[in-house]
Amino acid sequence: MSKLLSAKNWIGGEWVDSSTPLTSINPATGEIIGIYADGSADEANRAIVIARKAFLESPWRRDRRLRARAINEMADRFEARSEELVEMLSLENGKVKAEARFEVDMVPKKLRFAAALALTESGRAIEVEAGRYSTVLKEPMGVAGIVAPWNSPVVLFIRSLGPALAAGCTVVGKLPGWTAQTNALMYDIFASVQSLPKGVLNVFTGLHSGGVRVMIDHPLVPTISYTGSTKVGQEISAAGAKNLKRFGLELGGKTPVLLFDDADLGEALPVVEKSLTVFAGQFCMTGSRLLVQRSIMDDVRDRLARRLGPGRRSGERHGTDDQS
Repeated sequence: MSKLLSAKNWIGGEWVDSSTPLTSINPATGEIIGIYADGSADEANRAIVIARKAFLESPWRRDRRLRARAINEMADRFEARSEELVEMLSLENGKVKAEARFEVDMVPKKLRFAAALALTESGRAIEVEAGRYSTVLKEPMGVAGIVAPWNSPVVLFIRSLGPALAAGCTVVGKLPGWTAQTNALMYDIFASVQSLPKGVLNVFTGLHSGGVRVMIDHPLVPTISYTGSTKVGQEISAAGAKNLKRFGLELGGKTPVLLFDDADLGEALPVVEKSLTVFAGQFCMTGSRLLVQRSIMDDVRDRLARRLGPGRRSGERHGTDDQS
């Protein structure tokens, strides 16, 4: 790239730099494509204070129509800039463009669903005895922390952001340093949402865990959504227990693929191949292992080796196995 990109954090309605700029690279070539402000404990603390102030003083938590309007506007902004996001996600994260587009195209739909939820929020009343009623109302918890991973940073951040905003929470989000330029494009979209009150959404990029540790330990962040490894999920659950913090955790999993001797291999192997290679294997539903009935094991191994071997163009790999 002829011009290096520069990515900052978006906190309190302002672009925030850091004292430790780091480099973004194209993982396919190792080429430096930009620099970014590495957010850590200082940025997290600042974002939490601002988010708490916005929760208490802005109309956000009380005005469901405002929330629906802002989230719908956010969906429109993402839709308008989807091609920019696809290009950057493909460059920086390494997804092929079709898979990057698959990720980005999910975002507006998820946001519009969340906007509708904001308008359908309701309580419940029951008659506990004659003439006496009990009413239960849903209230936002306060500042929600969101920690998104690098393998699908756009949709996995939005997946947690939409419901948090719809509920009336304010948000502090931490996104990974490996996708800093993609993150910055998202931040720019957030900054363009005019109906979103200042301080409701605060996001920073961090390569290390300093900012996340602040979010986990801070008493003003009562709930956290985290996507990542099982080991880290266990650790942050234990650390947050002292404040009775609520966690929404999507943790590492394993997805075996089973092939028995009655399978139509011409139909099955293109699906198996895709399950092994989607997002270059960096996916929560990647086929982590293939279990094959012994009687067809040699045949499956030979056919799959031909499908995955050199000389095959990616567009050819998803037809029937008879083309191998």
